[in-house]
Parts: sequence; C-alpha cells; structure tokens
Amino acid sequence: MRIGVIVALMVFMLLPSSGAFADSGLVDKFTDAQLVEILKDDGYRAVELLEAGVVFVKIDGYSYVIINNENGDVQTYYALTGVSLSYEDINEWNRTKGLSRAYLDEEHDPTIESDLLADGGLTAKHVTEFFRVFIDSVGSFREFVRVCDKATTLSSPEIK
Repeated sequence: MRIGVIVALMVFMLLPSSGAFADSGLVDKFTDAQLVEILKDDGYRAVELLEAGVVFVKIDGYSYVIINNENGDVQTYYALTGVSLSYEDINEWNRTKGLSRAYLDEEHDPTIESDLLADGGLTAKHVTEFFRVFIDSVGSFREFVRVCDKATTLSSPEIK
C-alpha cells in the first residue's frame, strides 16, 4: 500500500501543473486592446483600433489592416490602388509565393492577405513575428505588382 501511494505521488509530481498552459503565455484569443498594445510594444507607433475587431497600422506611409477574428485567428490585409494586374499575374504570385494569398478585389485592386491561426494558442511573439513576416511579404508583393503593372501609378489606399 505504501509503495502504491509513493508511486501515485511520483506520477502526480510529474504531471504538468494546471498553470503550465497559462505560464507559457499562450492564449486562445487576444482582445483588440491587447493586440494594439502588442503592436505598440513591438515599436509600431501608428496603431489604432478602427472598430471592433479591426486594427489599423501605418508604416512608412503604407496602410495595413489587422483583423482580430472572433475565433482568435488574426488576419492581415493590404491592398494597392492605381495599378492594373491580370488574374494570371495574381495566379503567378500565389503559385510561386508562400505564407500569403493574393487576389483582385471587387474594384480589381491587387490585395494580399495572410492568416495566423489560433489553434494551439497564441503568444504576443507569434503576433509580432507574423506581422513582421507579412510586412516583408507586402514589400515583395509591391515589387511584384510594380513589375507586372499595366497602369502607371502605384499607391497604397488610405483606410478610412
């Protein structure tokens, strides 16, 4: 009996504590205020909450939108105006690039998006690294659009 109790105690001690998940910094979802704070803490200055679930970030004159979905997923969005691309051009981007998807929106403006899935939990570091990668993708996307553009101007829309 005594050995059984000792074995049971040893097994119990080896189990992770109920606070282990919380101690790791993992969350199922960030609030809008937390998302804004995470971005500001990472050095982004022009960050504001446009409306519930929609965060606006301006970097070097370019406008980015971050959507904080109800299920915890975080989506980034960037669009260009004043350019003309074909669906074949967009397909080429999607065929040759990873970590994002591009499409022509309702006004035929080239748009790029990416998703950070909350399955398995999120940390502030996940969010900041995800956004950093997205900014790099946007730089590559802007260059791709410049090369493929059938129009003459390239601009980033102002999100109002």
